[in-house]
Amino acid sequence: MKRVAIYTRVSTKEQALEGYSIEEQEKVLRADCKENGFEVFKVYSDKGISGKNLTNRPGIQALMADAEKGLFDILMVWKVNRLARKLYDTLEITDRLGAFNIELRSHTESMDILTAQGRLMMNIFSSFAEFEREQIAENVKMGMEARAEEGRWNGGIVLGYDLEGDEDKTTKRANKKLVINEKEAETVRYIFDLYYKGNGYKTIVNRINKEGFKSKKGNFFSVATVREILRNPLYCGKIRYNQRVNWKHKRRRGTNVDPIIVDGIHEPIISEELFNGVQKLIETKGGMPKRALDGSFPLTGLLRCPECGSGMVAGRVSRTNKDGTKVLTRYYNCGAWRNKGTQVCHANGIRADDVEKHVFRKIDKLIMSEPFLRLVLKKANEKRRDLILPAGNKVKSLEERITTLEENRINYLKLMESKVMKAEDIIPKLKDIGEKITFLESEMRKQEGFQNQNSLEEIPYELIKKTLENFEKLLQKASGNEERKTLLNLMIDEITVGKNKRVEDIVIKFSSELIKYSLDEGGLPIEGNPLTMYKNRIDFMVYDVKVTI
Repeated sequence: MKRVAIYTRVSTKEQALEGYSIEEQEKVLRADCKENGFEVFKVYSDKGISGKNLTNRPGIQALMADAEKGLFDILMVWKVNRLARKLYDTLEITDRLGAFNIELRSHTESMDILTAQGRLMMNIFSSFAEFEREQIAENVKMGMEARAEEGRWNGGIVLGYDLEGDEDKTTKRANKKLVINEKEAETVRYIFDLYYKGNGYKTIVNRINKEGFKSKKGNFFSVATVREILRNPLYCGKIRYNQRVNWKHKRRRGTNVDPIIVDGIHEPIISEELFNGVQKLIETKGGMPKRALDGSFPLTGLLRCPECGSGMVAGRVSRTNKDGTKVLTRYYNCGAWRNKGTQVCHANGIRADDVEKHVFRKIDKLIMSEPFLRLVLKKANEKRRDLILPAGNKVKSLEERITTLEENRINYLKLMESKVMKAEDIIPKLKDIGEKITFLESEMRKQEGFQNQNSLEEIPYELIKKTLENFEKLLQKASGNEERKTLLNLMIDEITVGKNKRVEDIVIKFSSELIKYSLDEGGLPIEGNPLTMYKNRIDFMVYDVKVTI
């Protein structure tokens, strides 16, 4: 009897709009299994999770892990688009399933991914689904811009307001409006009042956290949260929309210089005069905090707070001598304390001069010791052997993915020739397919490099030794802390600190990037050195390994 894995997924929005629930999908698929005489091995679900990416979906991750172990023979889904929203992600999943000889079955679509015809049908279904989603996304964006221009709120929950009103079945929030939550509004007014009276972000965060104020989700306030509240024109009765562009690619760097800002239909919490006054104060103080100190603190982000484990950040204390001269002392402080105050953690300050001296001394002492070199060599070759063995299967899988994309490209061209789809809609798809094929071909060449006879040899001891020897010289030659910081981030993964504020462990990472920088960027000639032959094959030879000293 064939073993079947059932996978179900629905985002919160999809369930609200289309009505097919996780439970309904499972019920239908179990009935399919019973009708075909299959045994249900396990049901994997991602409830209320978007199919935008694979990494944040525990259900699909567990499913693929079990597929690799050969625990089931067939994967059943209600519809192929339950696997992923994007064609590329769908191809990645189906290619891996095919490599494990696992059949994919869809309740609503007929296909067999183990055959060329079945893969072609799967590509057609996925392509049309992706096209439909993009069209819907464009329409939704236009609708949201129109709502914003009418003064309506497009966002989610926000401190100081509740969303009230009826839900529209197609947009879910079309008929909802912002209504002041008086208890939360007092928090907002308090924050604006404190800043207007001259208090800084950190002072405000410490004060409101100590006094028991909480964010909309019941968490402590952070500097970033307070800053965002103070900059949000929503609180003086305005609607700001389209502030971010290309958000999923650029994050906060994708700022729109000309967002939509109009009068809202909601009631303001503070006056426009107070909001404008606060904005002038923010501009006077320079807006975002400066990061000028970071360059003179080479261990920022590497040191871990002994109390909460957060990364430690730059800080300094100024004192005045009897003769009137000022002395600055550098410290590393807990990043969580810096951002959220004493309710979350404490400063746990460590004198920068002391900890830097200790770290540099320890690295200098151990980096060229024979036991350390041998340990790195042993771990590097062990990891290398573990990863090279599956390379043959990966090459085959990549070849199949490229073939599938080529078939998909031909299919799109036929659709364009028959005028089923417009050329302007298909050309971007063809360009995307071409880019994916180029990427996969590059990956295939890399995997073939792993299989090359030369790449199967052990990583030589001399390569490890020369890399660390050059790195040590570069560290000694570094002219400033900024250069030292770059070097340390290449070699160190993290530095743990004990409750006595002394360094306990330094986790060293050895990677192809470290080797290439050490042999090339350092400008240390290796002309005539037999290690030169390895320079073009480092990516095929070395995988990241970590060693604790």
